[in-house]
Amino acid sequence: MAADASAPDAELLGRFVAAFKRGIEREVAAMRGSSEAFELALGRGEDLGAHRYRFELLEPSERLAAGAEGSLRTARGSHRVTVERCDDLRVTLAADQPIDLDAPPLALVVAPWFLYERLLQALDELSVERHAVALALTLFGKRPHHRAASPLRCDHGALNASQRAAVQLCADAELAFIWGPPGTGKTVTLTHVVEELLARDQRILFASTTNAAIDQVLAKLAARPWFQPTVDAGALVRLGRSDEETFGAELADVVDRLQGTHRTAIDRLRARIGDADQQQRYGASLLSELAAAAAPQQSLFAEPPAPLSPAALSGVFPPGLAGAVARKPLRDQAAALEQRLARLARLRTLARERIARHTAAIRDLEARVLGDARVVMCTLTNAYLSPLMKPQRFDVLIVDEAGMAALPSLFCAACLCRAKAIMVGDPRQLPPIVQSREELVQRVIGRSVFDVTISDPARSDAVAMLEVQYRMHPVIGAFVGRLFYDGRLQHAVELARHDAIAARAPYPRHPLIVVDTASRTTCQRAAKGASRVNERSAEVTADLAHEAVTGGAASVAVITPYAAQARDLRRRLAARRLAGAVECSTIHRFQGRECDVVIIDLVDAAPMRPGALLAGGARSDASHLLNVSLSRARGKLVIVADVAYFEQHAPGGVVAAILRDATREGLHVRVAPPG
Repeated sequence: MAADASAPDAELLGRFVAAFKRGIEREVAAMRGSSEAFELALGRGEDLGAHRYRFELLEPSERLAAGAEGSLRTARGSHRVTVERCDDLRVTLAADQPIDLDAPPLALVVAPWFLYERLLQALDELSVERHAVALALTLFGKRPHHRAASPLRCDHGALNASQRAAVQLCADAELAFIWGPPGTGKTVTLTHVVEELLARDQRILFASTTNAAIDQVLAKLAARPWFQPTVDAGALVRLGRSDEETFGAELADVVDRLQGTHRTAIDRLRARIGDADQQQRYGASLLSELAAAAAPQQSLFAEPPAPLSPAALSGVFPPGLAGAVARKPLRDQAAALEQRLARLARLRTLARERIARHTAAIRDLEARVLGDARVVMCTLTNAYLSPLMKPQRFDVLIVDEAGMAALPSLFCAACLCRAKAIMVGDPRQLPPIVQSREELVQRVIGRSVFDVTISDPARSDAVAMLEVQYRMHPVIGAFVGRLFYDGRLQHAVELARHDAIAARAPYPRHPLIVVDTASRTTCQRAAKGASRVNERSAEVTADLAHEAVTGGAASVAVITPYAAQARDLRRRLAARRLAGAVECSTIHRFQGRECDVVIIDLVDAAPMRPGALLAGGARSDASHLLNVSLSRARGKLVIVADVAYFEQHAPGGVVAAILRDATREGLHVRVAPPG
C-alpha cells in the first residue's frame, strides 16, 4: 500500500482500493475453503417492530446460531439481517431497514464471508468526488496531519491528567490516537471527547467493531446531563439493533417518537391482511363444499342439498350479510362467495399497497432523522452496509476498539468524514482476526491501524496514553504494566475492595499466583481439528474455579488460548455445577470483559512444542493475546502453566517472560503428583 505522498488523491485512492480488494478476495477464498454458506426457506413472517421479524422455519437446522450475519432474500430484493434467536422451527431476525413480508418466497442466506462481499461493493463506490478521501489518506499516513492549540470549552475536571490530555489532543489535532490500556477509563474519556466536540459544533460518526462497545459508551453518555435532551431532540441516534438499554436513542425509537402513526397503521393493516387470509381460506373451503353438494343434483331422485347456514357463512361475511346470503339458493350462495373472495383479494392488495406507502414514509423519516443527527453511533459494518449511511457526511470520525478494526472498513468510514479522525484502542492488545495466513492478507487486513500509522506509539505526538488504571489490584497492575506498557501504568484502585478479593480462596491473601504443573501434564491435539487439550491441566483449573466460587468470589472467569480446551473446561465446570457461576471462553472472546478472579490455563506441555498462539516474543500476536487474558482480573490472577516447559522450549518467548516475572513477584506453587 506504499505510495508517493505527492501523488494525486485519486491515484492513491485507487491503489488503496486495489490492495484492499486483493486482500479481501484472498481472505474470502480462505473462508470459503474452511466453511460453507447455506440457505434456509422461511415460512410465515411476523413483524415484531423496530425492524425485527420472526419467521417460521420450514425445516430445522443445526447450523443456524444466534449472532450469524446473512441476508433475507425476498421477491423484491435482499436485506442484511442478523440472527437474534433461533429454535427448532422459528428464527428471529434483526434487519437494517423495514422488510416487506408479503413478497414470497422468502429465504435466509447465511455466509461467513457475506460482510466482506458487501465491503468489496462499498470500496468500489468510493470516489474523490463524492467522499472525503483526504481524511482517510491522512489516517493511513499518506498525508501530513496538523494540530492547532485551543482552549477546552467544557469542564473536564473529573478526569485525571492523562485523560484530560487525551481530550485536548482530540480537540486540537486532525489525527489523534487515544491509547487506552486496560482499566484506564477509556470509555469515560470518550464521553468527554464527544461532549467537547459537540460544544465545537462538530458532527460526529462514532463507530466500533462491536455492538457491545457501542452500548458501553452509550451507557456512559447517558449519565451526562446533556444526554437525554439531546436524544429527545433526535440529535444523538444509535443505528442498529441492540438488546441492551439504548435510552431512546435507537433510530426506530426516535422515528416512533416523531411519527408513530406509520407503525400503528402498518400493524393495523397487517392484522387486516391476516384476517382476509383467514376468510379467503375458509371461503374457498365453503365453495368446495357447495361444488360437492351440487353434484347429486345430476340425479332425478336425489334430495336437493341444503344451503349454507348463517353460522357457516359468518366466517366469510359480516353478521348481517351472512344471514341474507344464507336465505339465497345454493347457486346464488356460490356466486356471493365468489364475489366476496374477489373483494377480499382486492382488500388484501390495497392493504399491501398502503403498507408499502407507510414503509416508504418510515424510510424517508429515518433518512431525515439520521441526516439531522449531530452524533450517529453504529458499528463499522453498518457504516458501509446501511443504505441510510451512504449520503451521510460528518466532521469527525471516532472509532472505539480501533486496533481490532479491519483496515478496509476503517478506510470506508474515514471517507465519510471531513475534518478529524480519532482512533481509540490499545496497540498492545488483539489485532483484527483473519483466517488466511498469506502475507498479503495479514498486511492488508490483519494489521492494527496503530501499526500502519503510528510506528512507535510511546513516542508519537499523535498519541495520548491513558496512564492511570482503575481495574486491577496494584500487584496485578504492576505486573501487566512491566510486561506490556514499559512500566508507565499508575494505579488508583480501591485497595480495600481489591484486597478483599485477593483475601479469598484460592490461595488467600495472594493476588498473583502461578500454579506450576511441573511436567506432570501432557498436551495433545484434540480429536477434531488442530486445537489442543491438556486433561490434567483442565482438571487443575476446574478445581481452582470451584475453590474461587465456594470461597465467595463474586465473578470468576476461566480463560484459555484453545477452543478445544475451553470445551473440555466447560464440561468439567458443568460436572461441578459451576456452569452458571463461571465464565469460560477462549482469550479472543474475552477482550473487553473483566472479573474479580481470572484463572488462565495455558495448556501447552510435553510432548508437543509450544503452539503458534503462545510461541511469540514481545510485541507479537502471542504478547497481545496474553495481555488480554492477564489484564481481565480485578483482584486475583491465577496462571496454570508448566513453568520449566516454557523455559526449556521457548526461553525467549513472552510466556517464559511472564512466568519468570509472576513467579518472582507473586506466589509460586507446584501441583502435587496425581494420586
